[in-house]
Amino acid sequence: MEDGTDARAFLAKAAATFTVLSLLPVALSGSAPSHASAALRTISSSDFGAVPIGDVPWPTSLFASFTYEHGVAFGTYAQFAYNATTGALRSLIGLEGRAPVLFLESIDIEGFPPARSAAARGPIFEAAGYLVTITAHDDPTALLEIRSDMARLVTVELPAWSTNISLVSVPGSWRASSVSFVVQGEEARLFLGAGWFNVTGTTVLAHLASPDLLVFKSVPAASTNKAEWRAVLDAISAGHVVSELDLVAIADGRWMQNPGRYRIDVATWPLAVRAGQASIQVDTLRPGGAVVLLAFDPETMPAADPTRLIVRANGNPVNRSNDTLSLFYAPDSLTRDASYSLLPLPGTVIALYLPSLAAVSVEVVSVPQPAPNPAFDPGSEAAVVAALAIVSVAAARMLRRREE
Repeated sequence: MEDGTDARAFLAKAAATFTVLSLLPVALSGSAPSHASAALRTISSSDFGAVPIGDVPWPTSLFASFTYEHGVAFGTYAQFAYNATTGALRSLIGLEGRAPVLFLESIDIEGFPPARSAAARGPIFEAAGYLVTITAHDDPTALLEIRSDMARLVTVELPAWSTNISLVSVPGSWRASSVSFVVQGEEARLFLGAGWFNVTGTTVLAHLASPDLLVFKSVPAASTNKAEWRAVLDAISAGHVVSELDLVAIADGRWMQNPGRYRIDVATWPLAVRAGQASIQVDTLRPGGAVVLLAFDPETMPAADPTRLIVRANGNPVNRSNDTLSLFYAPDSLTRDASYSLLPLPGTVIALYLPSLAAVSVEVVSVPQPAPNPAFDPGSEAAVVAALAIVSVAAARMLRRREE
């Protein structure tokens, strides 16, 4: 185990050479039982198993793969140093753009005696302390989740050159508070579910309630759809988008997954994924509706013309809506029924509004449009030829009789 100084040194060296490093094998998910409770189910690295590298089309636009050594978690899209003794994170760097962006200087969690060893499996890095879990994602947004089952203080230090630091609080609602900021021209946010933030300069104190969820997410630096990503962050901040599930089908009926949770009580997990079809379960113990994001790579779920998508919730067809803004910002006013919208983001990204999140089975199917029928199919063409032959023979006989 390395101390903080050695970890930071290793991190700096890794940042300087990240463009020449190749990915290691990534992860495979298994399915979860459909009767699992949203209150009990947690996402852990045990949901993933090793996959031969030849079976994985890396890198994908949805997520990639962490490696963890010498106290550093290093991925294609994100990297950071982790102190296994204190549970502190240092130097969370986004690697999605042309140049690395240091989004967070440090994260220190109060009362974090490690409960088990940190591990990186596929796109997920996970470390657990006393009634608290850190989950980092190697995805273009450098998603980071800190889930605590007790009230505690988390201290976040932003880079000294951060700008446009803004705090929004809505007491009594989920999501209760958010902090937005800009680093090197790139936007990022911190979300807190039930507690509150105090901001002094570039120091952010997150007062987590019991239980609570602290989330970091950025706008991908290299994205050409930054306005759409900001809309996603706005919807998370408003409590309208509550979970995300990224899926890539691979051989033999297996798949890779990258699940993100934005509300602590909502669980979303895959039951089966293959090319052109996915079955997903959504569950919670709280009443009310919200939006879940389902993202697929184009090979898993083609959506471009002439292919069309069919989405069902508990066996009922879900209508497509082109009013994405209403779906994100005021989903309850749009319709009382389930509806979905396709987002102009990499892959096939579905924003699915469900009027209830309790025990919902979702099915997504990509259906190729049938080719237009030919003017004559082979059977009809043969029949026409035969009819013409009969007419020709009859006409010839009639002519012969006249000549005779």
